[in-house]
Amino acid sequence: MFSCKKVLLDYGLFVILVLTFVRVLLNPHTSEMYLYAMATTSCGLILAVFYAQRETNKAAIAHALGLERVAHDLAQSNVTIAEELAQANVVIAKKLAQSNVDIAEDLKSKSDARQDVADRGRESAEDATKFAEKGQASAEVATLVAEKANKAKSDFLANMSHEIRTPMNAIIGLTNILLTTTLDDKQKQYVGVLQTSADGLMVLINDLLDIDKIEAEVIELEHAPFNLTSLLERVISVMSVRAKEKGIKLDVRYEAGLYKTFIGDCGRIRQILLNLVGNAVKFTDQGSVSVFLANGGGGNGKKHLTISVTDTGIGIPENKVSDIFGKFIQADPTITRRYGGTGLGLAISKSLAEQMDGSITVTSKVGVGSTFVLHLSLPVAISENANLPHQENTIYLDTNKNAARLPILLVEDYEPNILVATVMLKNFGYRYQVARNGQEAIDTFSSGEYSLILLDVQMPFMDGFEAARHIRGLEKTKNLARVPIIAMTAHVLKGDREKCIIAGMDDYITKPFNPHQLQAVLIKHMTKNDKAVA
Repeated sequence: MFSCKKVLLDYGLFVILVLTFVRVLLNPHTSEMYLYAMATTSCGLILAVFYAQRETNKAAIAHALGLERVAHDLAQSNVTIAEELAQANVVIAKKLAQSNVDIAEDLKSKSDARQDVADRGRESAEDATKFAEKGQASAEVATLVAEKANKAKSDFLANMSHEIRTPMNAIIGLTNILLTTTLDDKQKQYVGVLQTSADGLMVLINDLLDIDKIEAEVIELEHAPFNLTSLLERVISVMSVRAKEKGIKLDVRYEAGLYKTFIGDCGRIRQILLNLVGNAVKFTDQGSVSVFLANGGGGNGKKHLTISVTDTGIGIPENKVSDIFGKFIQADPTITRRYGGTGLGLAISKSLAEQMDGSITVTSKVGVGSTFVLHLSLPVAISENANLPHQENTIYLDTNKNAARLPILLVEDYEPNILVATVMLKNFGYRYQVARNGQEAIDTFSSGEYSLILLDVQMPFMDGFEAARHIRGLEKTKNLARVPIIAMTAHVLKGDREKCIIAGMDDYITKPFNPHQLQAVLIKHMTKNDKAVA
């Protein structure tokens, strides 16, 4: 830009000088000397201008050359920088690529490790699952084995109970019949020993069945009104005979203002009290046994009752007190040999009390005696004046009326039990006819009329269940009046009564039975028939 301005200035001066010289030449008044001077000056100026122009051009050329060199150097520098940058970028790119490859390989390695861990975890989980499945299968097998063993035990007890109860019915039945005959003192003594032994054996059988029911959790409790004081007095009455034989005092006391009638399982409470009072009498050789019934308060419509049984017997060692409620446990092994017993009574009593939301506690001292306390919480019955008689103390005999009835069909295959049942029926004044199996019972029923059927359940050829179904079918087919059928069986486990009812029977009496029990069930259904006929 500077060189361009300088050229324009030089040319401008040159033009001005030329124009001035021309003007002087054209002026007529100009002298030659002046013209010469002007010419010389103009030439000098022109030469100066051309010289200056030449120098300017040289400087411009030099400047241009300098600029060209600078541009060349800059270009070369840029090329060098570009090459270095390119090389640097290549290096960086290679390093980045290598880094990415390393990262990818590391990630792959970690992924493989994770996959390996996952595979191992899956394998471990599969192994654990297989182990658990094997454990579960083993547990199921163990459960099945235990269930089968328990069922086998229950079946064994049920079968043994049935097989023992069947002859025991004859033994106890004939013993009761003998006691109604004329006997001398020696004979009465023998029969009394026989009856006591039979009753003891039945207690053992019932205890074994109760333990099995308790372990299987199939004990069913009744909820019916009963007179607690009357129940306790009956227990004392039963145990007073043994107490009198041993020469010990047995008494019962009641707290003043005590309620009498409650709702609960009278039979199970009686079983517990018979065991507690029976043990007290058994282990007391001198002194007394005292029973005290007290009211311990209440709430939620229930009364808390305590029945304490205190004796002056042999006592229990302190280190054995916690063991006496175990099954088949005696405080001292010599006790069984001296006093007898299976060690089941207290275990059963404790379990029964707990199932009634109660408990049994004990305090004892060796050589001084023991106190067992039964704790119960029972609802009070609505009617405080209820007087519930004990059926076993009541027997209904109207032989003339019984003889006028239609005969009873007795279906039984075991001859000793036929003898027991027929003697009892004869003593009650009933007529009867005997059939010895289910098919014979159907044939006999089809050809006659009967007021009631006593039907054994387990018989050859045809059992009692099938016979009952056939008889009910005959009644419907021939439009006959329904005849009461009473199951007479040694099967006493849970569900046996229900099976009889489902088969068409009306009631259920278990072997062994005494005359009072048989007469009670006969009167119950005979009376129903009398009302129906009326």
